[in-house]
Amino acid sequence: MKTLFVFFLLAAFSMSVFAQTNVLNPLESTPYIEVTGDGEMEFVPDEIFISFTLKERMDGKTKITIEEQERELKQKLQKINFDLKNLTLADASADYTKIKWNKKDVIASKDFLLEVDKVSVLDQVFGILDEIKVFDADIYKTSHSQIEQFRKEVKIMAMKAAQEKAAYLLEAIGEKVGKPLYIQEREMYEPEVMPMIRGVANMSMKMEDASMPEPLPELSFKKIKLKYKVFARFAIQ
Repeated sequence: MKTLFVFFLLAAFSMSVFAQTNVLNPLESTPYIEVTGDGEMEFVPDEIFISFTLKERMDGKTKITIEEQERELKQKLQKINFDLKNLTLADASADYTKIKWNKKDVIASKDFLLEVDKVSVLDQVFGILDEIKVFDADIYKTSHSQIEQFRKEVKIMAMKAAQEKAAYLLEAIGEKVGKPLYIQEREMYEPEVMPMIRGVANMSMKMEDASMPEPLPELSFKKIKLKYKVFARFAIQ
């Protein structure tokens, strides 16, 4: 008898939960509209990272050490008021790397990262790197100091765009947009886009060729673009 009573109690509880689920689920009981919203922003990077390598080299019969090159580099950077704290080793645990040269001699190399905050400084820095005759100078990555704030702003744009779209679509049929029932963020941003640079690749060649006394070409950057999409479901009032 007790077992039968427990069975009926469980059955009644299950039916109650099922009924409440059907009643309370707004996705089943409320008419709705589904839309997407997009947000987009472009901005110039203010965090530009340059990677390069210093190597021991021979100037005639004189060996120019990495220490000498590094000292000259720092002196030239200080002359343009560059903060040396933005010049670091590419790998914090690395110092010198021994490499083979012409399968006979062994020379040392040292990899660096250098950060600048605007294109005008970048132009000066690349000029100094050419004077020092560094190896493999290249743009490592770009970003912006306020990129997290920009991401928030673009997501807000996308959400507002979705709500606005739902409102004017429903207005066209004499209805009004209600509360959001479901929101899904869909990331479509392009983080730390590599810059569009003109003239960097052939910079060393031009500096070493005395017959080509042309000034260094102006550097220009492609803007970083952030793009976000939001999928939203709104109730129809």
